[in-house]
Amino acid sequence: MESIVYNGSPGGHDMGPFGETDMPQVSQPQKKAKHMGDRSPKSNQKKTSQKQARASSADQKKKSAIAAKQAAGKNR
Repeated sequence: MESIVYNGSPGGHDMGPFGETDMPQVSQPQKKAKHMGDRSPKSNQKKTSQKQARASSADQKKKSAIAAKQAAGKNR
């Protein structure tokens, strides 16, 4: 014959009247909202070409800055 031992509710005196505990709220990290953007091939191609244009523009600026520094160094 099996006997069952009843130890009361878990948490005992720490529990509130409706089974609620007095634990502090934990803030959850903010999740990025998913945007329902345009996923057509045309828009994807446009985004890719814009990224490439920005990258090449930044690269060109770096190269011109290096060339300007080198030219300034030769003039001394």
